[in-house]
Amino acid sequence: MTLLQFISIVAGFVFLLFSIDAFARKKLNLLHFLVFFGGTSIIIIFSFSQNLLNKFWSFFGLARGADLIVYISIVFLAYLYFEILNKITKDVYNLSKFVSFTAIENAFNSLSVQELVLKRKNKDPKDDFVFLIRSYNEEATIWEIIDEISGAGYSKIIVLDDGSTDNTELIIKSKKQELSWKIIIYIKHSINRWWWSANKTLFEFVRKYWKYLDSSWFVTFDADGQMDAKDLEYFLNLKEKKSQVYLGSRFMPWASVSWIPIVRRIILFWARFITFIFNWIFISDPHNGFRIISFNALQEIKIYSDNMTYASEILDEIKWKNIPYEEFPVNIRYTKYSLSKWQKNSNAIRILLEIIYRKFFFR
Repeated sequence: MTLLQFISIVAGFVFLLFSIDAFARKKLNLLHFLVFFGGTSIIIIFSFSQNLLNKFWSFFGLARGADLIVYISIVFLAYLYFEILNKITKDVYNLSKFVSFTAIENAFNSLSVQELVLKRKNKDPKDDFVFLIRSYNEEATIWEIIDEISGAGYSKIIVLDDGSTDNTELIIKSKKQELSWKIIIYIKHSINRWWWSANKTLFEFVRKYWKYLDSSWFVTFDADGQMDAKDLEYFLNLKEKKSQVYLGSRFMPWASVSWIPIVRRIILFWARFITFIFNWIFISDPHNGFRIISFNALQEIKIYSDNMTYASEILDEIKWKNIPYEEFPVNIRYTKYSLSKWQKNSNAIRILLEIIYRKFFFR
């Protein structure tokens, strides 16, 4: 017996004991246990007999026994990679869930429920809307956004401060005092959790405390000045609201978009086809964050991603839960400031890879 064989056998038996112990402590499910236990057992058997390995690899038509070990190792490493990735993804999700829960509880405990109920209004159709704004280091624009929404006649605003390190909190609290007759609710993540995590917290707050808001429609809105609250006039003028979700689009008749780079236009063009391939839903602007969602639909939509793959997940929810939807035209105002807040174009590839991972490999 060679030294390599001896080391392989000893290491194999150690891993066998580890796998049995982990399974007994419910750290491994049955599939994981069979993979680790079975794979390690095969390695131990082959380590005892080189001839047995030679007979086994000849069955697959391989030139050398070592080739089979290499191929098996590649498959095993790929499996292990996705298991680790799944574990990391779940840990990130649980961290966001904890941060979200804490933020919601702190926000509601700081509210005067009696005052909140007294401020509710239902005579004006615009009082049936609640704006859900996600904000991260937007001190340059957040006050303008609140003023714009208020000036357009809307009275209910919830701002999620996603762990900002600038003066966002001071500005929002100042606006609450200045517009004391409006409902402005401030929620803050203790740490930055990114993109959809902010909207997840906003959605969960609405689901939990909907009766205090007394509204039927919720508008997801960005804090960088791109969106225009006046675009809701299109929705208000609809004689009949047949859908539960209205998705904003920059590429419909009566919509407009300016200053958008040609590379980004190309990416958005191909995003339509990617969305159709993975979500079986064809819309003209799948990554537009301006959405009007009914409370009934909001109760159905469950999202897990913390970043831009949420756009794909929300469309998945709409498709597979048969939530009625339609698009409506919006006017996006690109400025040097809003463009500076964009993701890099190269992130489109990363987003596509994450969509594939979540669609086929995440459990």
